[in-house]
Amino acid sequence: MNNFVAANLTHHPGRTFASIIGVAVGVVLVVLTVGLVRGTLRERGQRDANVGVELMMRQSGQGLSLTSADMSIPMKILAEVNSIPGVAVATPVGQNLEMGGEGGLGIRQIDGIVFDQFTAASNLRITRGEALPTSGDFAIVDVKYALDKKTKIGDIVNGLGRDFKIVGIYEPESGSRIKVPLATMQQALGAEDKFSMLFIKCVNPDQQEQVAQSIVDKFPEYRVIFTRDLPKLFAGGFAGFNVFLNVVKGLATVISLLVIMLTMYSTVSERTRQIGILKSLGASKLWIAWVVEKEALMISLLGVLGGLAFAVAVRFILVGKLGLKIDLEADSILYSSLAGLLSGVIGALYPALRAASLDPVDALSSD
Repeated sequence: MNNFVAANLTHHPGRTFASIIGVAVGVVLVVLTVGLVRGTLRERGQRDANVGVELMMRQSGQGLSLTSADMSIPMKILAEVNSIPGVAVATPVGQNLEMGGEGGLGIRQIDGIVFDQFTAASNLRITRGEALPTSGDFAIVDVKYALDKKTKIGDIVNGLGRDFKIVGIYEPESGSRIKVPLATMQQALGAEDKFSMLFIKCVNPDQQEQVAQSIVDKFPEYRVIFTRDLPKLFAGGFAGFNVFLNVVKGLATVISLLVIMLTMYSTVSERTRQIGILKSLGASKLWIAWVVEKEALMISLLGVLGGLAFAVAVRFILVGKLGLKIDLEADSILYSSLAGLLSGVIGALYPALRAASLDPVDALSSD
């Protein structure tokens, strides 16, 4: 049987290769899309965790988001949070997400900070240039932004409908890559004396759970997030992204299934006379159906292996040359592999049953 299946695969090498490519496309679509989304989110979560504070306080109901956090928290609560036992320093942060960014593509987040308070609470430090003023059209950028954009002190970056002069470059990478004075952001967004979230540094990091509970008890309308949990929370994705990824997975599975179904249907149609000869020689319906299924499984297996190899190669290029974050997760690899193989089984089911049910006399008289 194995020789018969191999002969069938090489009978129309062009069509067999196209079928393998069809299955491989489904695998690549799942592995790279899921990897890019998860990798980007995990990298964003790690950057937020690098800020160096233990807690983030946001409006209840907002939670984590890749959209702008509303500038709705009044500045007057800053003193109240700073007075809670266990809080070393709390610093307000504004957040604004802009579509387009440089070159009109993608999205870009800008943070508004009070530099002295922010550096007192976080790990941020200026490596080149000067500290960020308390107001005015000035900005600081992180080291990766400066490297990727070939940015130097004195260059201009556009945001919030303004031109900001870069006065400093900071490290480590934490939060947004561009930071401007909070007062400037408040003025640009019409949110005077408001901010998006609080970054909170604890006197004793080992007591952050108690401090968080004290904050929630005093401000039940707000939510407290532990920064140590951010990489995991971001990596888990968001409702919108999860729906998108599920659609991609479903689409990839349907592509593979249709490719196999069309290929095997054409194969059965072209080999009607051969099937009739086999049945006249005593081949059972089960044997005929399994030949078709085995050929489909072989195509699917080659497609899965080829797709995984191509995905690994493309990831290596995109990560090495463009600096993209792509995580090849075991779950997505397993899903795409199983989906590719199962699509072969299901896609070939109707053609296999059709082949098995052919009448030997009618099949032999077929042209």
